[in-house]
Amino acid sequence: MLSDSLSINSFFYQFPKADLHYHLLGGVRLETMLDLARKYSVELTEQEARSYYREFRSESGVTRGGATAQTLLYLLMREPEDYLRVVQEIAEDAKANSVRYIEAFWNPVRCQVDYKTVIKALALGIERAEQRTGVVIRLVACIGREQSNEEALSTLSLVLNHSHQHVVGIGLDCKSGEVTRECYRAIAQRVKGTDIRLSAHFSSGEQEWQDIEAAIEQLEVDRIDHGYSAIDNEVLTKYCAGQGITFTVAPSNTYFVKKWPDREQWKTNHPTRAMAQAGMTIIPCTDGWHLHDISSAECYRIMVEELGFDLDDVRQMMINSLEGAWIDNDLRQQWLQQWQSEFDQLRNRLTWEPELCWRKVDYVNSLSKAAIA
Repeated sequence: MLSDSLSINSFFYQFPKADLHYHLLGGVRLETMLDLARKYSVELTEQEARSYYREFRSESGVTRGGATAQTLLYLLMREPEDYLRVVQEIAEDAKANSVRYIEAFWNPVRCQVDYKTVIKALALGIERAEQRTGVVIRLVACIGREQSNEEALSTLSLVLNHSHQHVVGIGLDCKSGEVTRECYRAIAQRVKGTDIRLSAHFSSGEQEWQDIEAAIEQLEVDRIDHGYSAIDNEVLTKYCAGQGITFTVAPSNTYFVKKWPDREQWKTNHPTRAMAQAGMTIIPCTDGWHLHDISSAECYRIMVEELGFDLDDVRQMMINSLEGAWIDNDLRQQWLQQWQSEFDQLRNRLTWEPELCWRKVDYVNSLSKAAIA
């Protein structure tokens, strides 16, 4: 092998990336969880801690979901220094995968630290991390759908009344619940005229395509997180594709891992394929880095080697991530030029690259069971 040649695995690590759907507490390392438990004298054995992390669940025989893990972590993170540490560790992990930009989601009302204090700590961590690693991190404050309309609007007021340059968006999170579609309209109206952008989280098996349609029409979101059920309605699918609405997809999604434990079946049926076939704008994201046992490099490896996308697709997904990022347009244009150049230079060093195969496989819709050609 020539000295300047590159393996496909190294390529996945080295090309520049943006992760636009990264749950802040999903990036907490196992050892950090254990350190926090010791710090605050919370009873938590290593075996219990491991059960929250997909990488180690087979060892304990106990499976606890990512939402349960985040509930514990919000309780464990009690001082500004805890958030400072996590942000810097996230940046370290990102740098090792050539992730240059992250939009990290967190729920301010679940924190044990008041909003102004936690923002100050997160901002300090972000600035230190950028100086050390070059990784740019921005924040998206979550409004949980389990909140009442009044609580949701109160959270919105908290974010808007204490605006910060590092808080670039608000994300509607969690399962469908108390927040009504009338509240969607109120949120959209209050955000207009500000620099805050909106996204909405629609995970698998929890929300139907009508929920996504409502978020687009009434919440006027800039981006949909997950949103796989959009493909269950042909009109909505065509609309999203035609409008170029951005969807952040997660190969590590827990619902589909459980639904299709057989890996070959999972590869064939994962809805990301149908979304791509329909011309929808998709961006691979990690969702919960350590909790889901996935890195950005692994995320793209799965997209190529298991879901069958090729490197032309990967290049376009990289472009999609910058076009969908909530950043200054001058920086966007600078990165678009720089990242595409880096991508192409790295690609030219590959000794081999995979061929596209996903268009050869029909996808079976998980709800209607109708084949999408």
